[in-house]
Amino acid sequence: MPRAKSGAMNPSNRTLIRQAALLTVGLWVATAGLFMLPALLSDFQVPISMTLGVVTTVLLGIPVSGFVLLSAMRFRDAPAWTRYGLTGATAMIVAAAITLIDAYKGAWLMRVFNPEMMPERVMFRAVVNFAGWAPLFALIAALYLILIHNAQMAAQAREMAETREAANRAALAAADAERMATSARLETLRYQLNPHFLFNTLNAISSAVVTGRADAAEAMLGKLCDFLRTTLTTPKSGMVAIEEELQTLSDYLAIEASRLGDRLRVEMHCPPDLREVPVPALLLQPLVENSIKHGVGSTSRTVVVTVDVAQIGEQIRICVSDDAGGGGLSLMPPGTGLGLANVRERLAAIYGDAASLDAAPTGNGFRACITFPAES
Repeated sequence: MPRAKSGAMNPSNRTLIRQAALLTVGLWVATAGLFMLPALLSDFQVPISMTLGVVTTVLLGIPVSGFVLLSAMRFRDAPAWTRYGLTGATAMIVAAAITLIDAYKGAWLMRVFNPEMMPERVMFRAVVNFAGWAPLFALIAALYLILIHNAQMAAQAREMAETREAANRAALAAADAERMATSARLETLRYQLNPHFLFNTLNAISSAVVTGRADAAEAMLGKLCDFLRTTLTTPKSGMVAIEEELQTLSDYLAIEASRLGDRLRVEMHCPPDLREVPVPALLLQPLVENSIKHGVGSTSRTVVVTVDVAQIGEQIRICVSDDAGGGGLSLMPPGTGLGLANVRERLAAIYGDAASLDAAPTGNGFRACITFPAES
């Protein structure tokens, strides 16, 4: 009989044996009733030997049916014809054995309790009775095989359900891990900008103090506090509405305006219906910083930095451009590329291939355009 690895009987086997036991008892009781019913419904006086014979046969038939069950369970994983053939052969052997036992038992009971009745030849009675016992044990074997087949199907269904559940749990765990990794990566990229911008601003404040421009230094410190307060309270998702992003950008540009004065002019254009579209926080600041560093910083004239927000089909497009001219870029020392690389990494982490950053010189300056899905 199959057993669990721990040595205890497998719960599914216990259920199967319990079902088979109930079926066996019910079937043998019904068989006894069929034997006795004709005599009970007639005026025939039922001999005591017959009553004892039926009772003892039922009491014997119930346990010996266990041999058929053991055979069916022993070969439950064998090929179909092997399983059916060996179980059927076991049923016929058990039927033949119980037929002989029943024949000798019946003859003995008649001699003891009803000696006046004409005794039958034992072998003749055994052969005749086998015609009844064989179909009965064949039915028992078939019912056992059906029970085992149903148990196997139920076990397979449970195993498949457990496998799917385990796969779902693994997929959820992997998704959670990936989401946490992406979130941590985005946080790292976002906070990478703060010290980069902070050092530049503190240098500008230091320069203003050294040159005696205390009012400018104080104004920049106030704007710096507002800017940092906004950036440090960004939601954990890292996403803000475009309107909030533009406001943060305005705080940053106010700091730069205190440092650059009339050399910087800013224009922002955003349709009202796009102001609530979510965008990664601080996504535009490095692009504007590049325009200020390489554009405004390369010339003494006024430079216009423009931020345009538009929707093109199902995509949102935000462009940051300046009109500093192409000559100034070549005079500036090459940058580290941190700003543009940071923007590209964040876009890839959030949108995958659905977002892009295109940055290139134009006829009168430089332009960087971010494109990402309107629904994120």
